[in-house]
Amino acid sequence: MAPVIVTMVRHGESKDNLSNFWAGHRDAPLSNHGNTQALRLGQAFADVPITAIYASDLNRANTTARRVWEVNKERNGGIEVPFTTSPLLREQFFGEAEGAPWDAGRYSSAHMPWEDHRAFQLSLALKIAPHAESLNDVARRADLVLRNFVVPHVLATANVPPDAKHPEQHHIMLFAHGIWLSEMMFSLKRAGDPQVRYVKSGGYQNTAWTRIELELDDPSAYHALGSEEKGANGSEPPADGEYPAPPAPSEATQPSRSNTTLTAEEADSIGMSPDIHALLPTLPSVPERNPTLPPAWPHANDLSHPTPKLRHRVVTFAQADHLNGLKRTGRGVGSAAHDEKQRGLKEFFSGGGTSPKKAQ
Repeated sequence: MAPVIVTMVRHGESKDNLSNFWAGHRDAPLSNHGNTQALRLGQAFADVPITAIYASDLNRANTTARRVWEVNKERNGGIEVPFTTSPLLREQFFGEAEGAPWDAGRYSSAHMPWEDHRAFQLSLALKIAPHAESLNDVARRADLVLRNFVVPHVLATANVPPDAKHPEQHHIMLFAHGIWLSEMMFSLKRAGDPQVRYVKSGGYQNTAWTRIELELDDPSAYHALGSEEKGANGSEPPADGEYPAPPAPSEATQPSRSNTTLTAEEADSIGMSPDIHALLPTLPSVPERNPTLPPAWPHANDLSHPTPKLRHRVVTFAQADHLNGLKRTGRGVGSAAHDEKQRGLKEFFSGGGTSPKKAQ
C-alpha cells in the first residue's frame, strides 16, 4: 500500500486580502499580485504528478487551482487532471458580518472557554452577525471533504496488494482558505483519534502549501473487507448533491445546523437579508463524480458509519519557496484586481526576481 499524498494549498492574494473586513464567502478576484503568486505555484507543480484537484468554488481559490491545472496539463501533453469544484471547501461564513470592518473586540471569541470558542457563532442571539458558521460547522464541511473526496483515494491505494513491487501512489491537491485548511487538518487528526483536541495548525501565506502522507491505520484489515465496503462497485451522491452534516466533532457541546447550505427560501424564512443570498453556495456539495476518479466510498453519507481510521504524517508545512524573490508590481498595479481578459503567455514566465523553486 502506498500512502496518498495530500497537498493542501491556500489561495493567492485576493482583493479582499488587502482590506480589513470579514470576507469569508465574498467572491473577490485575485489581485494582479495574487495571480502572479498562482502562476509561480503552477510552475512549481508543473512536473509534479497529480491524480486529482479539489477546489473551493470561490474565485480566489478556484482560480489559483486553475493556474496549477493549466500548467500541469501543458507540461503533460494535454492530459487533464480531474478537477472537482465544491462549496464544501469554502472559507468560514461570517453571515451578516460579511463585508463589515474587522473588529476583534466585537467579534472575537478568543475570550471564551475552549469548547464555547469552537461552537461560537456570530449569531442573532448575540446580536452581532446572524447566520454565520461556527468553527464546528466548518469542521463538518471538512469531514465531508474527507469522506467524499479523500477517502476514495486512500481505499484505491489500499487495494494494491501489500507485496506489490510498484504500488500506485495518488497525489491529490485541495485548494481552499486559511481557516478551512486548519479545520481540514483537524479532520485528518480526528480520523486517527476521534477524541483529539483541536490545536490551530498555524497560518498560511497566500499560495503556501502543506504536504501530508495519509494511509489506513491498519491496512491488513482492509484486505479482509468485501468489495461493497471498499467501494469497488462505486456509489454516486444523491441527485441534489446535498448531504446532512456528519456528527459534531468530539469537543462540540452545542447543537448546530444540520446542513451548511441554506436555500433562498430557508434564508427568507429566518429573515436573512437579500445581500446574504448571493453569498450562499449554488453548486451541489458533491458534484457528479469524474469517471476517472476512484469510486465513491459507499458510506460517505452513512453518518452512523465511522470514517476509516487513518494515519497521517505532515511532510512539510506552509511551504512557499516558489515565492522567493517575488515583488509586488508598483504604482498600485499589483494590488489591482486581476483581469482575465488581459492574460497572456508572458504571464507564465513572469514574477520578478529569481526563478521559482520546484515542488518535489
